[in-house]
Amino acid sequence: MHILRGLQVLLGWFVFASLNLHAAADSSYLSHGEGDGFKCAGIYGSPHESKGRRSTIAITIPPVPSSNITIAIFDYSDSKWIGVPVRDGKRVPDAEAAKLGSYIGGRAGASGHSANDGIQRFVLCNNETISMDLCSNSDFGRPLLNDRDDKDQPRAFKSVIYNDYLMLNRSGVGYTRLEDKEHSNDNDWHKQARTSIVDGAKLEWLADGTLKINYYVNTTGFYCVDAISLGDFIAHVEWINVDGLLPASDYPKLYVYLALMIAYIAIAIAWAFMSWRVWSEILPVQNQLLGLVCLLAVDMGMNFGFWKYFNSKGAPSTVYSVFTLVIDAGRNSLSFFMLLVVSLGWGVVRPSLGKTMIRCILLAVVHFTAGCLYGAGLLFRDPHESGPLGLLYVIPLSMSLAMFYLWILSAIIATINLLADRQQTFKLAMYTRLWRLLLVCLVMLFAFFVLNIIYTISYTRIEVAAWSWRWLWFWTDGWLNFEYFVALCVILYWWRPTLQNYRYSLEELASNEDEAAEREQAFAHDSFDNPQMGEDLELDVLDATTKKTTSISGDDVQFVISNEDDEEDDT
Repeated sequence: MHILRGLQVLLGWFVFASLNLHAAADSSYLSHGEGDGFKCAGIYGSPHESKGRRSTIAITIPPVPSSNITIAIFDYSDSKWIGVPVRDGKRVPDAEAAKLGSYIGGRAGASGHSANDGIQRFVLCNNETISMDLCSNSDFGRPLLNDRDDKDQPRAFKSVIYNDYLMLNRSGVGYTRLEDKEHSNDNDWHKQARTSIVDGAKLEWLADGTLKINYYVNTTGFYCVDAISLGDFIAHVEWINVDGLLPASDYPKLYVYLALMIAYIAIAIAWAFMSWRVWSEILPVQNQLLGLVCLLAVDMGMNFGFWKYFNSKGAPSTVYSVFTLVIDAGRNSLSFFMLLVVSLGWGVVRPSLGKTMIRCILLAVVHFTAGCLYGAGLLFRDPHESGPLGLLYVIPLSMSLAMFYLWILSAIIATINLLADRQQTFKLAMYTRLWRLLLVCLVMLFAFFVLNIIYTISYTRIEVAAWSWRWLWFWTDGWLNFEYFVALCVILYWWRPTLQNYRYSLEELASNEDEAAEREQAFAHDSFDNPQMGEDLELDVLDATTKKTTSISGDDVQFVISNEDDEEDDT
């Protein structure tokens, strides 16, 4: 179960580097060049204002140098209607136009059209398309839309498509083609700063010639901005959600971490209540499990606070990030440490691990340090930066993880073999179940690893990103956290505090099967009369004539619990 934390840490670097999940995912620059003027991102729609805000695609275009820019803003599901399909000088029916597929900006080239099976898609109103009666002089420079169906009826788009031709002027205020159509009778309207509303967009011209475009998003979708110019230009575009400044693909993380925080708090309260009821029977491992659950609640709360701050400020807090990565590293190290000492039999098979415990603690400290180093690398280093420096953050963590894995697997196998040899059926069943749970988790992790790679590679294709952006959180923060939560709940159920904790208590191993049977019968009889049996580490050793008390050392004798009926119900 705790192995989940390790793979989650290692996959974090790969996922962040591959998917670019920082704020830049929903903030980008447009510029002149093939494909550089076409950007897309998911955004949640808001048909009305909420607390004075609306979901908006905000574009800022400075006037220097002066350029004329053809621009379109649209939902990707409407991209197949960008451009007019023509064959032999005539529009083609929708069924045939489907052969062209969806329009992807920058693929049409400077000529403004693309061809397939004799069908040409003309995407720009220019002299050629004007001569073909596909547009008029008043629309010159604007993107063309296939806005009428086969029956010559207006086509219903999923969202309003803003298509315009921007004429910037570095010596003053410019204007757009849509504005020009609305002010055809006024020659001086474009010479002053102003605000205009055209085709679902708000245009704000500043005195220095800067143009700000706010396109209001009414329906949730994957929206694209396509800007084409024959000259050089640069523009900044942001996809701003109505609920905050987080990228839309990251917003569900708020609810994920809030739900997990509440769940861990509820589990901690329930565990503490069960422990209070049988306080005299509580085992050290059960106390540590309570501590782990409390730490997990704090960790989920820190992650929730991190994303909450990000959503309100538009950027992560460095101080908050440092505290979060330290808590994450501590949680991971404690998880591995607990699984290791339980696999070695501490508190259940042996009362003490002796010097082995020191080695376990040292490995946990090393893993914690490596985890902090790795987190610092994610926080302060650009994940896209190439070079061997990135290995400095990954290698120490990978080595400590490998040591934990090998030690845990070998320890649990050795403990299972020991219990099988001594015929300690209850403990054997417990450790066997734990072993099987680890195998299931490993299989799930392998499936996650394979599917995550497939998804990450596929996400680079715009048609995949268009329908899957809302599930991006599941691959980065969902799967592993949920799998960890389920596996931990199973273990907590197995090891929950009950009046029958004596089944986990320590007893000296019998030297042969007959003695084991006698001890088992005696223990089963006493368990109903003395529910606190096994509370001490002092065991009664009977000889032929007298009874004397002998203190048993963990370094000298191995301990397991008695063999109880596996079918006995917990009380």
